[in-house]
Amino acid sequence: MTSVKTPVMTPCIHCKSSLGLTRVHGVGVPCPVVASLWCSGCSCYGHTTASCSIIRHVTRPETLEELIPADVRARWGITTRTLIMYPTASDITLEDAEREIGDGCVIEIRHGTLSDGSVVNLDAALRAFMKAQRPKLDTVHKKEGNLLKLRLWAVTQGKKIRLVQEG
Repeated sequence: MTSVKTPVMTPCIHCKSSLGLTRVHGVGVPCPVVASLWCSGCSCYGHTTASCSIIRHVTRPETLEELIPADVRARWGITTRTLIMYPTASDITLEDAEREIGDGCVIEIRHGTLSDGSVVNLDAALRAFMKAQRPKLDTVHKKEGNLLKLRLWAVTQGKKIRLVQEG
């Protein structure tokens, strides 16, 4: 007679930490608490914004009321919570990502006739900036390709690119 080993059922750590309840889910059954968590940073289910490993440089407001200063909410007794529905991560364009980055997080690429009298074209300025980064950003043959690669890299760093033509 052979003995059948039954899998050991352990309490779910997610249910315990978030709800304070000891729950045991079936083998291979995902935790419903984790499945219901929503990240407003990357617009995905399965984790919170605080534990997001995809988008770490910005925290989106979850409700319209968060856009109202706390003293104004208190003065007028605003206690509602109107959720903001963001597009999913696959629907976000580069322009959308750049628009959400504040004006204080800008990398300026200067080109044209600079204040010291030197003339730098845009392609040379892009390549010089990309090579100066650590680790170095690989360049491509076309100026538009380099600009696109630089914009994508900047968004992952929580910044956006501003081209400044001088003189």
